[in-house]
Amino acid sequence: MKNCIFFLVIQLIFTVNLESTKSPDVKIYSTSPIGPYELSLKRVYNCNPTQDNKIQHNYYLSHVDNKTMILGNTTSYIPFDDTLLLEVKMSLKDSNGRWRENSFFQKWPKACSTFKQSLGKAWPVFSKGLGLINTNCPIPPGIYINPGADASLFKKSNLPKTFLYGTYKFNMYYSRKNEIFGCQIYIIEFTRP
Repeated sequence: MKNCIFFLVIQLIFTVNLESTKSPDVKIYSTSPIGPYELSLKRVYNCNPTQDNKIQHNYYLSHVDNKTMILGNTTSYIPFDDTLLLEVKMSLKDSNGRWRENSFFQKWPKACSTFKQSLGKAWPVFSKGLGLINTNCPIPPGIYINPGADASLFKKSNLPKTFLYGTYKFNMYYSRKNEIFGCQIYIIEFTRP
């Protein structure tokens, strides 16, 4: 069973990479479960609101003028730097509306640099929308009030340009030596354009 799941994950990664090499100008209409997508942010919330994490995100979504804005605040008691790991556990919503937990798991070293690199050209605008004064790593401790980060900035990021369609729950953790310093959940829907 483990080998079967391993080969399915390898096939998924291969398909995503193959689809992402296609020119974005070429319009191919197919019934493929993977391809270019429209991203819709459905919900954002703290994993453990009662736990005193050293990095606390208190985000919520606001829909204004056909835009989805991420609002709220961040309280950080430690610097967000490259000593932290960035971990993502992804769950997929099945056709019955149940979450298939831990469909994908990835851990990256150097959390700050990885996050910055993933957002690419969108990083400076996105970070200012989150209330960050400094856009370089490390981000110092403090209280950051979000004036509003536009979720459409993800289109300008370095994230894959093709993805498997569906609704996903991304659990994002910042950790070091098995200690969790912050946790946030994003529910995102990927649909055909």
